[in-house]
Amino acid sequence: MALIKPFRGIRYDPERVADMASVVCPPYDVISETEQAAYYDRSPYNVIRMELGQLRPEDDDTNNRHTRAGTYLRTWLNEGVLIQEERPALYLAATNFQTADGAWTRWGLLAAVALEPFDKGGILPHERTYSKVKAERLSLLQSCPANLSPIFSFFSDQAAMIPRLKTHVARRLPDIEFTDNDQQQHRLWVISDPDLLASTVAQFRHQPIFIADGHHRYETALAYLNEHQDKGLNEDHPARYTLMYLSSIQDPGLKILPAHRLLPQVDADVRQQFLKDIERYFDVQPLQSHDAMRDSDREAMQNLDNTAPGEGLVVALRDVPTPLLLKLKDGKKEGLYSEDLPDVLKNIDVTLLTEFVFPTLLGLTPAQLDDVHSIHYHHDTRLALEKVRTGQYDMAFIIKPTPIAAVQRIADAGRTMPRKSTYFAPKVITGLVMHGLFGRL
Repeated sequence: MALIKPFRGIRYDPERVADMASVVCPPYDVISETEQAAYYDRSPYNVIRMELGQLRPEDDDTNNRHTRAGTYLRTWLNEGVLIQEERPALYLAATNFQTADGAWTRWGLLAAVALEPFDKGGILPHERTYSKVKAERLSLLQSCPANLSPIFSFFSDQAAMIPRLKTHVARRLPDIEFTDNDQQQHRLWVISDPDLLASTVAQFRHQPIFIADGHHRYETALAYLNEHQDKGLNEDHPARYTLMYLSSIQDPGLKILPAHRLLPQVDADVRQQFLKDIERYFDVQPLQSHDAMRDSDREAMQNLDNTAPGEGLVVALRDVPTPLLLKLKDGKKEGLYSEDLPDVLKNIDVTLLTEFVFPTLLGLTPAQLDDVHSIHYHHDTRLALEKVRTGQYDMAFIIKPTPIAAVQRIADAGRTMPRKSTYFAPKVITGLVMHGLFGRL
């Protein structure tokens, strides 16, 4: 099963960086251009300069945002802005956050995890990836050899490893503590007790790890390792490992939000034909008017909650006054998919959208589905509907969040869901601790 190891983490020196909130940022894939600029302005040492550097007009093959990221990494290490632990450690992180249903704390263990192909069964994916994103991330890793942003994963903590680690640090002040822009509190403890490290590593040998968020980063780390296999890497070389944040599936703070789809450009005639075609497959029920936006998001999700798994969604279209609830007609589901698609995939809403609605009713090609710019994503139902009402997007598809149990069943079955099928929230912040791919662990 999974092999984890303590590692000599790279962290900001608290004597050089007193305010950790000024140097962290979210993972690259949820940062807008406006947010990117704001993180640049926050501190000259913000990790955004490595995680998602700004493009410049003069960029070329030898001077670009990825080469600059590598320069920042080397310079900050040489100047002592970043420091590396003297001894290998594991890192326990706690994130306090709010959702519509209350206040939560999610716990996670940051560790170096041995890379292996998915078919070995120790590390299990649950969704497909984008080719261009992996190419971009590999270019960054080649120039800046460090795991900057941890891969968000989960596991079944039957042995109560996380509670045991929480007990170990209960009487200690955290090594890092701050509140970020979203009013989420972050705490981090460095754990270096040899006996506790050994017992934690041993427990992970008995179970698999499921990737929640970071499939592109994992596949990129595998590609990077394959590029360096012929360079005589020893068995403990850091390039054979990647940085993961490991959360317990039993943790009530492990939350999945819906991943709604937004289409920026759909021709008017395609939208009109779509409205005709859906009548053949769905019972169509108009919801309340866009003019009453205050409750349209709540109504959409309440109606979806009453649909069977994989049989309902809400669509909003430009120039159509109300969002529409689409519920598959009786007997229609069995004819939508190929015979080799397992029931575990048929019974999630995102499959209905990606495997039938997009290719069959809207004519989206495989190339468009593999293009990160063709389809945009948002987890906030109200904002997704608002973006169509105000004309920013031509269509929005509202779906229920994928249950965590379904994610595990699909991964266990060796299957993958469509891209961006889940939105685990909150994202694991970038900059708490990093994993260098050079030198020794």
